[in-house]
Amino acid sequence: MAALYRLTNRAAVGLAMLGTLGILLMVVHITLDVILRSTLSVSIPATVELVTRYYLIAMALLPLGWVEWRREMIAVEALEGLMGPRLVRLSDVLVALLSAGIYAVLAVATWGKAMEQYAIGSYVMSLNVSIPVWPTYFVLPLAFALAALVSVARLPFLLGDVTASPAPQGER
Repeated sequence: MAALYRLTNRAAVGLAMLGTLGILLMVVHITLDVILRSTLSVSIPATVELVTRYYLIAMALLPLGWVEWRREMIAVEALEGLMGPRLVRLSDVLVALLSAGIYAVLAVATWGKAMEQYAIGSYVMSLNVSIPVWPTYFVLPLAFALAALVSVARLPFLLGDVTASPAPQGER
């Protein structure tokens, strides 16, 4: 179980770091494009396409497993004050199972689309430059699969000792 915990934690943090790198690259790319357009009237080809097809997808989806791991997804706790500890734990287990199921369905559905785009070699044209976009389709199933794995990996902690949860306050 400890090995699954470490593997899931490393994968979630690794993908979050890739998402962070995507943000940094996007900022540098856009800033450079604006400076070049303002000073030299030269534009970097495919800036809009790269931002929308690569950077934003990486920024939005790669950290999904990390956010799930840290238990910082949006949560509605309106009724938790009325529940006892066992009912809260049961609720947490059911939410983790439901989340894992939904993430798994999304991973499978987006995997099919990613394979379809890979098979046709999907690309976009910008200023006579061909930009392959099929690789970005694989970010979705990867992100959803990791989020599903994180939800499943959290189950033993939810079913066991509440204080041994995967993301204790000290790791946040």
